[in-house]
Amino acid sequence: MRSRPRNWAARLAMAAARAAALWSVIGTPAFGPSVALAPAQGGKRLLLLTHNTFYNHASLEAIEAVVPEWGKTAGFTVTSLEGYKQTTSCTTQKPCDPSVADLSMINAKYLSQFDGIMASTNGELPFTDEGKQALVDFVRYGKGMVFIHQSMVTLYTFKPWGEMLGAYMSNGALFDGTNSAKRLAVMKIEDRNHPATRNLPENWMLHDEFYQFAKKAWDPATPNENRGPTKLPVPLAFSRDRVHVLISLDSEKTDFTGVRGWEKGGDYPQAWYQSYGKGRTFYTSLGHRPDLWISDPLFKGHIVGALRWALGQES
Repeated sequence: MRSRPRNWAARLAMAAARAAALWSVIGTPAFGPSVALAPAQGGKRLLLLTHNTFYNHASLEAIEAVVPEWGKTAGFTVTSLEGYKQTTSCTTQKPCDPSVADLSMINAKYLSQFDGIMASTNGELPFTDEGKQALVDFVRYGKGMVFIHQSMVTLYTFKPWGEMLGAYMSNGALFDGTNSAKRLAVMKIEDRNHPATRNLPENWMLHDEFYQFAKKAWDPATPNENRGPTKLPVPLAFSRDRVHVLISLDSEKTDFTGVRGWEKGGDYPQAWYQSYGKGRTFYTSLGHRPDLWISDPLFKGHIVGALRWALGQES
């Protein structure tokens, strides 16, 4: 991991403030003119989780900076546990002991004050058994949960997490892993009738770190296959039959030259939603880049639309 300059947080906060000021002047065209945003006062409450015990993604500080600002005009308030501050020493070469993350407060009583949860997490997070069940029941009995980017590398040892999210990452290929090459992909918007996609352009061109998802669960007959980046077995296979795909990579228009494991005509979903009991869940693989969170209006519309849908503010 690259070390960040000491003034990273200050510069990030200034960028977020400038972005907020800009939106206050020019409005929020990413939402579209037909969407009336509810006032933040008396609105919905969102819990933000950014604990990454496998390794801290570079976008976490940006997420913590901008999502509360977005909520001020989108009708929700954010409570953050600032998990990313607890796990700053976690790297892919030396993942943290999960106990560095404090999630001891997560139980049914604590979660009852929220309408939705946003998770930008990874690793085997130290939820108690009661806490894990509380997360499942939170959604099952009518609340919403939005999973971001690396969150499908979370809790391989707790299958209901993957059932709520819809998939786990296996030891398959990444498209521009770490996003260092800035290869452009063409995004196919498969459904525009969702708040997270209704304002995205045709042939949305984007560079980011894109994932493939396990299409088979781990089988002891082939022990080295279908394991995640954390080396743990994948307990659940992805299936389009279980989720409603909103965005995929357009594998006919995206140039895969020199990219191993991706091919023309392949099926590569990147964002979807599903009903889970009486509740609803949403996943997007997008969001590796910090600047997407800070300054990209299309990406902002995608995430805010997902959050408002999960919170029951839009359908």
